[in-house]
Amino acid sequence: MDAVEIIRVIFGLALTLFIPGFAITLVLFSKEEVDFVGRIALSCVLSIAVVLLTVLFIDLVLGVDTTPGNIIISLLSVTALFLFIWIIKSKILIKIFKKITKK
Repeated sequence: MDAVEIIRVIFGLALTLFIPGFAITLVLFSKEEVDFVGRIALSCVLSIAVVLLTVLFIDLVLGVDTTPGNIIISLLSVTALFLFIWIIKSKILIKIFKKITKK
């Protein structure tokens, strides 16, 4: 295996087994609710579920062929969506916290 294939394998494993689930745990759980090890475990489980549901959705509902490129694009889109929700949620919480502390 050359370097490009090794990078593809590492990126593929991270994309299917960790990254989407980690984005979801950022949205669903605060730092106080789940520790780091718990967040890693939840990330792995949620990533597997998200990958399965995303592939089924693009194949059965949208009718798009499940090629590796389409799967990567859809998983990156789902991950970006959850990261966007997390950013908005954290900005809203910061504004609320600032209002509470001013009183």
